[in-house]
Amino acid sequence: MIDKVEKSMCTGCAGCKNICPVSAITFRADSEGFEYPDIDMAKCIKCNLCEKICPILHPVKSDNTSKPDIYAAWNMDENIRINSTSGGIFSALATQFIQRGGLVVGAVYLEDFSIVHTMISSIDDLEKLRQSKYAQSKIQDIFKSIKDELSKGNKVLFCGSPCQNAGLRNFLRKDYENLYCCDFICRGIISQKVYHKFLNDVSKKHSSDIKNIQFKNKDFGWNRFSTKVSYKDGSVYQLDRFTDYYMVGYLKHNLYLRPSCHNCHFKSLPRVADISLGDFWGIANFDANLDNNKGTSVVIVNSQKGRELYSWIKNDVYSCERTLDEVTKGNSCLLNCAPAGKYREYFFKNIDKTDFIDLINKIDKKASKVPMGEKAREYITVVKNHLKR
Repeated sequence: MIDKVEKSMCTGCAGCKNICPVSAITFRADSEGFEYPDIDMAKCIKCNLCEKICPILHPVKSDNTSKPDIYAAWNMDENIRINSTSGGIFSALATQFIQRGGLVVGAVYLEDFSIVHTMISSIDDLEKLRQSKYAQSKIQDIFKSIKDELSKGNKVLFCGSPCQNAGLRNFLRKDYENLYCCDFICRGIISQKVYHKFLNDVSKKHSSDIKNIQFKNKDFGWNRFSTKVSYKDGSVYQLDRFTDYYMVGYLKHNLYLRPSCHNCHFKSLPRVADISLGDFWGIANFDANLDNNKGTSVVIVNSQKGRELYSWIKNDVYSCERTLDEVTKGNSCLLNCAPAGKYREYFFKNIDKTDFIDLINKIDKKASKVPMGEKAREYITVVKNHLKR
């Protein structure tokens, strides 16, 4: 059964929940807020389907290329580009896919700003899927819905993390010509418990409900993106990537990634998805004309289906060929895992009893007092681990 998977390796992809023929598997959050499968043994018929489709126990077999085509690109529609996380390429792909009669699956905010995967068929709903959501989305039963649509002959574009893509592929147990998969360069996922703790605590100073959330907002430019929480009374919480408490904990201190993200099985090439998207960080070091601070996407085309998808948007985007080496120099998370932060355990020991902002400030202060010799040892350890990979 699925309990053969070590907890530290489980990605929470929910393939096991979707495949169970008797609905014996539910997902429950642990103390850190990450969800893991829980088996109702009174219902379980010991068919072992959950084990057979787990992408950790049985890696996806892919014919995708280990030498993908690489592009720097952005959406020619300035408004879409500015209001997208990177260069607006996902919006171009999804628009063309829907216009050709397809369905698009991606992450959306619910009314309480929880994050779930859903399916859309109208361009009017596309805005809900746009922009990165910085917490792990709930897959729920979306894999079943995708299979139903594929079986009817409908085209489906699934957009999710690399591990979610792997979970879907294994859940389906066969290749569908009408399935197209898109993933993104992933640093690691955050639990919705941490995400809601952040929102609740930064909102204490505001007497109004949240109206909108934007991670990687571009008011200060793409290179100095910000976290922006807008409230219904017109007030705003907005800090840039270097000072926003959520991003400081995530990017600077590696405090709250899912344990499996520190040993991710989906960082290598070839990728599971047909096409991969991300920020082309550092592209200005190779061509300054490709970074005007409005957002430049990296597009990684991994398969023939990926080429087909990308060909559909050639008139909607600016695009030029680049190299894999240029991508990895600015975005190491394509191939490498972020190490667990030194204060990760301290963070989770205190999250339930300390204000989020106060906790991040305490950790940031502690980290700034680490002796240089210890910092050097930590750096050497990270480098050694990188070389071993």
